Amino acid sequence: DRKLQKVLIEQQKVAIMPGYTYGEEGNGFIRLNAGCPRSKLEQGVERLIAGIHALR
Repeated sequence: DRKLQKVLIEQQKVAIMPGYTYGEEGNGFIRLNAGCPRSKLEQGVERLIAGIHALR
């Protein structure tokens, strides 16, 4: 969670809420806010994918 959050914020400029914020059962998950225009959401998903690939 923490590594992904760091990559997304610093490299991809996408903010997420790490799952551990919501308690132990949230470990291994992330939370995204989709309350935005579709175009912005699509860009965010592309950046999320790029961030995940950067961790490989």
